[in-house]
Amino acid sequence: MSEGYREVTLGVPSQLVWDLLVAPGRRDWYYRLTPEGQFTAGGRIEWNDIFGRLNEESEVVEASEPRRLVLRTHFIFAPNFAAAEPHLLTWDIQEAPGGCSVRVEWRSSELVHGLFDSEAHSILLGLRLAADPVAQAELARLPEIGAIEVHDVTPERVDDYQSFFDHDAFRDFPSWQSCYCMETHRTQSEEEWAARTAGDNRRDMSAMIERRLVTGLLAYADGKPVGWCNYGETTRLAGLMHRYSLKASDYEGVGSVACFVIAAPYRGHGVASRLLNSAVDRLRNRGMRAVEGYPYRGERSAQTNYRGPLSMFLRAGFEPHREMEHHTIVRKTL
Repeated sequence: MSEGYREVTLGVPSQLVWDLLVAPGRRDWYYRLTPEGQFTAGGRIEWNDIFGRLNEESEVVEASEPRRLVLRTHFIFAPNFAAAEPHLLTWDIQEAPGGCSVRVEWRSSELVHGLFDSEAHSILLGLRLAADPVAQAELARLPEIGAIEVHDVTPERVDDYQSFFDHDAFRDFPSWQSCYCMETHRTQSEEEWAARTAGDNRRDMSAMIERRLVTGLLAYADGKPVGWCNYGETTRLAGLMHRYSLKASDYEGVGSVACFVIAAPYRGHGVASRLLNSAVDRLRNRGMRAVEGYPYRGERSAQTNYRGPLSMFLRAGFEPHREMEHHTIVRKTL
């Protein structure tokens, strides 16, 4: 068994943090999961995702309000995690000057340890954002921004790509911090993908950019990268092909705009639209006959819009092409 911990200091009372840990309703700060059950000693908790799928099962070992919560949890969101033994997760909340300190500890198998070692800090950052008005204010939308410039993500811009995803891309949704947009290019099995860490994805995506295997765009404003778009010939976007069960024979000469990430303070200023138009122009110049997008059809939020909102695609001349369970495939002829 392996052990580890992470901790953070919050400028809010202990009771507020405790309430976030045990209250009913969806945890946007914890992978958007919703617990079903009672957070009392001996209680059983089922953790469901936004589609109602069971991701985790927990037994409440200890619930000492507002100081200590201990869960024995079994991850079941992927076969390799389901095969691992349950792990022990402890939340410890202590008074601190101006607020409280929160420490999360785990004792687990090597597989689960790898996940927490990579993502526990991001979980705490998400908790801070949910609890602390100061953290929320740090991400307030800017009333004005400087001129937007869009550049191809070349090997010379790897440092900018890393800086954007390290610090700005997911500050308002740290649960996705580990992605680094590698999901668009994934070739791994479900088990291999579930076990990947932020470091794995950062390293491999950076290497792909260095080898010019990624056709990405960075938007700059105020002297720094503030937005990202991953696009390209559809048949070269393995993760996208896998996610939507696309057949290569149907996609010769078709490009895809796979995803957008805009830093929270820079949203609502047309950054994503500039990225979309630039991607479409580049695909046209490469001889593509059409380009697709994949907006989400359900609840609208900054996170569900990571494929781009339907309204943006319609303004850019895309039309609905095919309906899927949770997404609308939109297409534009070039």
